[in-house]
Amino acid sequence: MRVIPLSLGWLSTRVWVLLSGFSVIYYPKSEFLFSDVHLYDWWAGNLADAHFPINDPMWQYPPLAAVVFLAGYLIAGNTVGFVYLALIADLAIFVLLLKRGRELSNSQPVFIWMIAPLVIGPILLGRFDVFVTLAAVVALLSIGQARKFGIAIAIGTLLKVWPLLLLLATPKGFALKVLAWFTATFAMGSLLLSFWWKDSFSFIGGQRSRGLQIESIGALPYQLWNAGPSQVSSAFQFGAIEVVASGTSLVSLFVTLVGVVLLGILFYWRMFGKLGSANPADIALLAVLISLVTSRVLSPQYMVWIFGLLAMSAFSPQQNFKRISVLIFVSGGIGQIIYPWWYLSFQQGGVLAVTAQAIRILTLLWATGIAWKNMKELSQKNLDPIAGHRAS
Repeated sequence: MRVIPLSLGWLSTRVWVLLSGFSVIYYPKSEFLFSDVHLYDWWAGNLADAHFPINDPMWQYPPLAAVVFLAGYLIAGNTVGFVYLALIADLAIFVLLLKRGRELSNSQPVFIWMIAPLVIGPILLGRFDVFVTLAAVVALLSIGQARKFGIAIAIGTLLKVWPLLLLLATPKGFALKVLAWFTATFAMGSLLLSFWWKDSFSFIGGQRSRGLQIESIGALPYQLWNAGPSQVSSAFQFGAIEVVASGTSLVSLFVTLVGVVLLGILFYWRMFGKLGSANPADIALLAVLISLVTSRVLSPQYMVWIFGLLAMSAFSPQQNFKRISVLIFVSGGIGQIIYPWWYLSFQQGGVLAVTAQAIRILTLLWATGIAWKNMKELSQKNLDPIAGHRAS
């Protein structure tokens, strides 16, 4: 395994990210790359003065996120401190994947993470998601250790909700221990944070009020209509630009129910031992893909999660892994083009931008469909002893 070339690759790509994000070199619409960090710093400045974003509709994070924002702000303001912490989290993921890759003589996972910013853009270090991805990677690398696995998932869930889905990847026979460590860590963390911020979970109520972000899959018909026959309005609400049109509540409900059903089936397969031969990282990747394609929000930085999980899945590639990877790369790459380059055009119904968004969504759906088919086939093999014997 070529450690030095990979390390130099990581260094050069991250230098490009930093120079682009801070507008030292040219990058289209670079002022938007680290724009959210200004909001993080504003929250952190208030947090430092004991003013918490209790009634702020833009606050959409579990309480541990506030600690990260505050830490970055205290290191240095004006985005520098946060980006510095994000770079450390990014480096930690790289080192962990590199170490495991050397043990298994497999450089594909660390290579996927190394090139992630080239695909999804410098936004990798300009958003909060790299910290949550680090927790997910640590959890999956500790899959055989119930204590570390449960603690890492709990920390990830206190940062952002989606790592909770990694519980579906719990190996057979570990469930009770993992749940015990997860519950204890989550409860203790929540208790400690509630002493600092008594309404630290108020963000949950705000989630109910969110509509369809214009980039979500549920919003695609509206955006196609906006690019064609008639104009569809949008507005900045709850920290995102959302579609303002009739029927959005029903569409939101429908896609949410689809997500619940699919995750319910995955949970059923896992609970009843139908995925005993599945790679836990593949289960985690599929669960998070389902949550994305059935979410009311599909921001480009969410692909940071997918790249972390895809890298973990690459240690033991599933069937059609290359095809899944290519589709995810295409979706992530188009996401970089739409945001920030074409975002205004997309919002206004520009034909080229909306077409790109349709391709972005279709490739992500295609990748999810292939991963689902793989998991379904594994579940059926476990149901059929003869098929399972033939497969072995």
